[in-house]
Amino acid sequence: MRIPKWLIIISAIVIIVVGGVYLYRNDQSGAAAENNLEYKEFTVTRGTFQTEVTANGVVTPIDRVEIKSKASGRIDELPIEEGDYVTKGQLICRLDPTDVQAEVDQAKANLDIAEAESTTAQNTYDRQMKLFDKGLISAEARDQASLALAQAKGKMVSARVSLDQANTRLSETIVRSPIDGVILQKYVEVGQIIASGISNVSGGTPIADIASMANVYVEAGIDEIDVGKINIGQPAKIVAEAYPRLGFEGKIIRIAPEATVEQNVTLFNVVIEVENKDRKLKSGMNATAEITVAKEDNVLLVPTLALSPVEGPDSRFTRRTFLKKGNEYVPTDIEIGLSDFKETVVQKGLEEGDIVGVPMVSRLKEQNDEMEQRIRSTRSFGTSNSSNSSSRGGR
Repeated sequence: MRIPKWLIIISAIVIIVVGGVYLYRNDQSGAAAENNLEYKEFTVTRGTFQTEVTANGVVTPIDRVEIKSKASGRIDELPIEEGDYVTKGQLICRLDPTDVQAEVDQAKANLDIAEAESTTAQNTYDRQMKLFDKGLISAEARDQASLALAQAKGKMVSARVSLDQANTRLSETIVRSPIDGVILQKYVEVGQIIASGISNVSGGTPIADIASMANVYVEAGIDEIDVGKINIGQPAKIVAEAYPRLGFEGKIIRIAPEATVEQNVTLFNVVIEVENKDRKLKSGMNATAEITVAKEDNVLLVPTLALSPVEGPDSRFTRRTFLKKGNEYVPTDIEIGLSDFKETVVQKGLEEGDIVGVPMVSRLKEQNDEMEQRIRSTRSFGTSNSSNSSSRGGR
C-alpha cells in the first residue's frame, strides 16, 4: 500500500520541528559545548540605555489662513508668489477701484449738499425764532422752521454715513496680510474677476493661503502598542526626510482619544508642536518622530541576543547567558531591567568587562539543511507518483 504524499510531508515537518527544539534546548542547557559549537563574544559595557518610539508623520502649519476679499471685482495688482514671506499689513491684492471710487465721489457730493442745507436750515431757524420772540410770526411758523432744521441735520448725518460706507468699500478693494507668514498657495491671477467673501452665497473666491511657519505641527500615527508609553508634554525629536542630518525639537501637545485603522494596523494620531525658526520645515514634508520613552544613564549593558528566557517564579526579570570563564562558557542566570531588541540593562549577575558568548548554531543549521533536502526529495518522489498515477488513469 502506497503512503499518501500529504502524510509523508507532514511527518517530515514534525520531525524537523521536534528535532530543532530538542537541539536548541540541548544547546541552552550546556550541551552546545559538547557539540563543539563556536561562540560569538560580546563584552558587558557601561553606558546609557534609551528606548524610543518612532512614527512617521507629516508637517502641517499651525495657523493656516485662507485669504478672501470683502469686495468683488477685477484684480489689478497681485504682488505675491507661492513661497514668499509676507508681514502683517503687506499688500496681497488690489482690485479695480473705479466703481467704488465713483460711489465715494457721489457720497462726498451728497454730504456737501446736506451740510449746505443744514447751514441754511439753521440760519432760517435762528431768524424765525427772533421773529417769534417779537410776536411777528405764529407758533406754527416757528415749528415749521424747527422741523426743517431737524430734517436737514438728519440728511447730513445720513450723507456722512453713506460716505463712510463708501470709503470702507473702497478700502476693501485692497487686501492685506492679516499675519506674518508664508504664502502656501495662490489661487488667482491678475485680471481675474473675484467674488466677495461676505456677500456671495458660495463664500467668495479664495485669493491665497498663508501660514505662520515659525512653529509647525507634525501629525504622526503611533501604534497602539506604543501609545501607552507616551504622554502630553513629552519631548520629541523630529527628523525630516529633506534634512536627514538635522534634528528639530518638539513636544507632544495632543493624543487622539480614538484610534484609526490603516491596512489592519491600529494607530492613534499624535500632534507634536515643533520649533521652526529657520523655516526649513515646509508644509507637507514627510518626517519621523522619535520619542524617548525610557532612559537610564551609567548602567551595565549586554546585547539582548546574548540572553535566553528561563523558567521559574521570577523568570520575568531573569535571563540566562553564557559567561566566559577561562576557555569555557558557563550558563549563568542574571537579573535584568529595561530591555529592547538591541540591548538589556543588567541589574545583577555580571560585571563591567565580563565576556558573554552567543552559540553559533552551525551544526543545527547543517542538520536542518539536511532535513530540508530530505523533504525536497520526498516531495519529488510524491510528485513522480502523482504523475505516474495520472498517466495510468489516462490510459
